[in-house]
Amino acid sequence: MELVVVAKAVPALDALEFDPVGRVVRRDRGPLFLNPFDARAVRVALDLRGPGDRVTVVSLGPPGAAAPLREAKAAGADRVVLISDPRCAASDTLATATVLAAAIRLLRPSLVLAGAWTTDSETGQVVPELAALLGWPVVPEARAFHRGSGLRDWSATVDTETGWAELRGDLPVVVSVGEKIAKPPKPSADSVRAVDARSIERWTADDVAVAPSRLGAAGSPTSVGPVREAAPSRAGRRFDHGSLEERAGAAVAELARRLGAPPAAVDELPLPPARRPADREVLVLVTGPHGDLDRSSLGAVVAVRRRLPDAWPSVLWIGGAPTEEATQLLARSGALAGYLVPSADRPVDAAAAGAVAEELVVRRPELAAFLFPPGAFGRTVAGTLAARRGLGLVGDAIDVAAPPGGPLAWAKPSFGGRTIADIRCRTRPALATFRGGGFAVPERGAAGGFGWTPLSIPLGRAAWPWGRDGREIDDGAELDRHDTIVAVGLGIGGPDGIARLRPTIDRWGAGLAGTRKVVDAGWLPRQLQVGLTGRSLAPRLAVLLGVSGAVNHAVGWQRAGAVLAVNRDPAAPVFSAADVGIVGAVEELLPLLEGPVARLLGR
Repeated sequence: MELVVVAKAVPALDALEFDPVGRVVRRDRGPLFLNPFDARAVRVALDLRGPGDRVTVVSLGPPGAAAPLREAKAAGADRVVLISDPRCAASDTLATATVLAAAIRLLRPSLVLAGAWTTDSETGQVVPELAALLGWPVVPEARAFHRGSGLRDWSATVDTETGWAELRGDLPVVVSVGEKIAKPPKPSADSVRAVDARSIERWTADDVAVAPSRLGAAGSPTSVGPVREAAPSRAGRRFDHGSLEERAGAAVAELARRLGAPPAAVDELPLPPARRPADREVLVLVTGPHGDLDRSSLGAVVAVRRRLPDAWPSVLWIGGAPTEEATQLLARSGALAGYLVPSADRPVDAAAAGAVAEELVVRRPELAAFLFPPGAFGRTVAGTLAARRGLGLVGDAIDVAAPPGGPLAWAKPSFGGRTIADIRCRTRPALATFRGGGFAVPERGAAGGFGWTPLSIPLGRAAWPWGRDGREIDDGAELDRHDTIVAVGLGIGGPDGIARLRPTIDRWGAGLAGTRKVVDAGWLPRQLQVGLTGRSLAPRLAVLLGVSGAVNHAVGWQRAGAVLAVNRDPAAPVFSAADVGIVGAVEELLPLLEGPVARLLGR
């Protein structure tokens, strides 16, 4: 059996340089590395390889990508192919997936694996686009993957927004691997140097028979506009002198100046447009795989009303009957119409939901945009739709604007949140997965009315039946529900330390999150991880307790209103990524902070 791994060579985040004159990110100032999530896919493929099987690694990139690809060869890959063609420069995800799919068809594998996302662009959409172009089902964010006893059957455990689920199916299949599936291979420096550079095969776009019109910027349905720096601009005020009481008091006073008065009710939404022309409708998928409301989608609905005054938002519900609470939340978010596609199946298969989305695009070609939740389910549905209809897709947008006389402009962070790019779609409708955390739902109902219209669209056929599933976070623990988040690092001391925090967290009405190391240690589930490989949040206040402040975690708080950090190490990097910092032991400072911070929050 042929096993193919799709891999990408990426620059190190700390080696990136922003050119303020050209307003672009310079990628050519440092060495390239094998994307760590793709390296995990290489490890999985090598572990799955049986007698007579072959593992081939395929990459699309510049000539310099050959150097890091030697790591895959040294780790044990049988074959490494680098597709390098200057005509492919500036390809977006769909143009990239088009070239990769053409190469994979020539290799004729039964299984394709790739990392769930890359550390540079962080879109997570190439894998579902690739699967759709191949006409294969996709397994998103697998934490385990096994071959069955037969020749073509397999089983997998995948991450979900609330826990995990088990899948079973038959080959062929495309699998995106998550961070926890395996450790990446670590070939020695000597073994990497011993790899003959000539063993890395070089292909061009001509070798995979992709027309020039489908390559590079010209063949991409999205275009990149100006790129701006988005480095954290925190005040970095650190209090490390005097008694703990004095430090806590001074820090709370500084925090009060930054937070201002207790939050008032969120301003009412602007009045809806007097007319609702079909070409100004923005449709938002608001349900997830369990057929209920995905709260992360609410911010996208609010954003349309606040940021696009001439547009009007509608919502798509695929699942069971909407609850009264969900209907009221959507109305308060500003939705002006709701389309209901009933599904008795649980969970809702992404392939089936993608078929519904495609049918709606066919019925409503004049749609201005179609937005999706930012999790694995939303990315899979959006990526599938983009590939099947040749539409531009923006991943993880955080804002949207409507420039005069031009297409919608989407703000998308990349490179660990260090930059924000202006992305526009050349196609209609524009597609985007949208992080809505920066747009709060008003407390009072929005003007315009809201109701449900059932649609007679049959659900598409599920890729495979789901097996068991389980929750790893409790109801109400979802981070999007809270305007205050407490994040813990290893300095909290373990699960007992987290348990001691619970009364304070409850008094503040806060959500609980953690660093990657805390999740790796098993103290918190993966769904509560914040950072480059976890969630990116926009709470009014983030309180970091015992967090060292690694850049991969700090980028998750770029959009927080204010950040308070407590750490006993005065040299901890977290103090430069926080507005207010206190040097001291968490267990000693927390009793001094609990009441004053609660009053600041209006609890």
